[in-house]
Amino acid sequence: MAQATRKKDPPAHPAAHHVHGLREGALFIFGAIAIYMFLSLLSYHPTDPGCSYSTQTEQISNAGGLVGAWFASLFLFYFGYLAYLFPVMVAYASWLLYRGSHHNPSLNIRLLLLRSSGFLLTVITGAGLATLHFSLPSGQLPANPGGILGEITSKLLVAPFSFIGATLFLLALFLTGISLFTGLSWLSLIDGLGRITLSLFATVGALGKRL
Repeated sequence: MAQATRKKDPPAHPAAHHVHGLREGALFIFGAIAIYMFLSLLSYHPTDPGCSYSTQTEQISNAGGLVGAWFASLFLFYFGYLAYLFPVMVAYASWLLYRGSHHNPSLNIRLLLLRSSGFLLTVITGAGLATLHFSLPSGQLPANPGGILGEITSKLLVAPFSFIGATLFLLALFLTGISLFTGLSWLSLIDGLGRITLSLFATVGALGKRL
């Protein structure tokens, strides 16, 4: 009686282990960069040296040191509060590279380009909305809440479309940018929130009848 032979799995390609190691290394490195960027933005101080303020003081308040102070000053000046999206983008891009397909690298590149386009659209429109609808006491930021980018974007749209029209266009494009950047479906989110709300109402109604 012939014995069944067990088919052996093909040996893993030696390069696969190194690719995985590179992906992990990139995740750690870019993760550290994202944390550094976030801490630098969070600890911004207007008296630190930067693109909008020059000083000879040796004491720097920024948690990222001199480089962090210049980074925070530059990005907050041009993007306002939307500068905080850049650490998120770096961390998210590193995660996409780490979790990407090993068999179809071109698909990873296309996905990264799509996410990057959504990120840029989110930053531009978000900066415009921040400039139009938020105000801050002077000294908290190098420019306004949307930065120089928000000021340019809002002026370009308010003149031909009015304040309300510019707000509607920017809001629609902002939501579109978030969908492209994160893959979030706003309709699915609304549907899910509706189901949760109805379930809560039904639960509360059932408890009320028992009481």
